[in-house]
Amino acid sequence: MGNCGVCTGEANVMVCHAHTEQLETDLREVESMVEALWASAARLDVGTGSVGSSGHSAPMEPTNSRAYDAGRTLNVILTGWTGILGTRQPHAVKAATVLLAQIREVRAQAWAPDLAQELRDALADCRSAMDRTAPKVFAGICPTEEDGEECGTPVYTPTGKTDARCGTCGTVWDATEWRERAVTAAGYATGTAAEISRILSDPVRNLALPQGTIRVWASRDKLTAVGVTPTGQPTYLISDVRAVWEARLDVLAERREQRLENAA
Repeated sequence: MGNCGVCTGEANVMVCHAHTEQLETDLREVESMVEALWASAARLDVGTGSVGSSGHSAPMEPTNSRAYDAGRTLNVILTGWTGILGTRQPHAVKAATVLLAQIREVRAQAWAPDLAQELRDALADCRSAMDRTAPKVFAGICPTEEDGEECGTPVYTPTGKTDARCGTCGTVWDATEWRERAVTAAGYATGTAAEISRILSDPVRNLALPQGTIRVWASRDKLTAVGVTPTGQPTYLISDVRAVWEARLDVLAERREQRLENAA
């Protein structure tokens, strides 16, 4: 972010009004972010197993080191810029409070755009670090093209989020638009119950398809295995599982509408 005072024609400022409001919002977020980070760093936010698990949490490291590192980076950025203002603050939260209180002076500094950008990036890294502890579902196949070739990386995102970042090319996509294309393209592919659970669980509509449910359908002859993995796990056509699931969702929707009609 460069000198954006020209955005609104304001004089003697390095960050325009709109970006100043964003900076203020980010500074206010620091306190809650730090609290969430340390909870994540200590694995205090880990609950049950992820979507598609058997219900047991998998063994995890005693700490989320990535969240810890992201918190340290956030602290260094904020205390460093506060120090340039002539105020020494040892903690990110207090530093953010000082910067917020002196926002008029801050936005006039030549380094204000750097502060705004570094803080935005640091907060994004913090969210990403904490997302590691959240159950993730398949969001789509990255469609980014470079030199005429599609990236093609499978992308996963925490349940309920519509955006996803590709781990290969770094592009962020709105999963709403391209996830359906990816699932449709995978229609004739096969997978184990666990793999298909990740593929079909939908972060956009916040719908989870546990692998246990797929196995129940198979035991009730609603699904037929088309092969086995080298370790003996049955595999199913993704399109078959999807058809059974969509039929089940339709039944549930009809029952819900019926209950609403009866209650009216």
